[in-house]
Amino acid sequence: MSEVNKKIESAVRNLAVEVINKFEKKKRIDNIQELIILATYLNMQKLDELRNDVDGVMRAFQRLDALIDVVRDLKKAVESLQSGQTGEVAKLLGEVNSKLDKILEKLDAYTVESL
Repeated sequence: MSEVNKKIESAVRNLAVEVINKFEKKKRIDNIQELIILATYLNMQKLDELRNDVDGVMRAFQRLDALIDVVRDLKKAVESLQSGQTGEVAKLLGEVNSKLDKILEKLDAYTVESL
């Protein structure tokens, strides 16, 4: 955010404190400028909440992307183990590998690139 925007937001917040104090003391707000200051302040608060929500969603997608990498690494490890096994163990590792494939398909549907 630019320095000018920060200064403007700071000024609005400072003005809003005065109006909010007046409002909390149950004094009448009959000045249109005070109402505009309150409305602007409330809009700024809502924008801050939305920014935080978007940041949270982006962090969740980043964790999801990291999880996909972990599942891929696990799949490679299972494939490596499977190649050295025979019989029932190889069959079970094959089943694990196919389940990991299904998990990867589902996870890939929710990556940032696919959205």
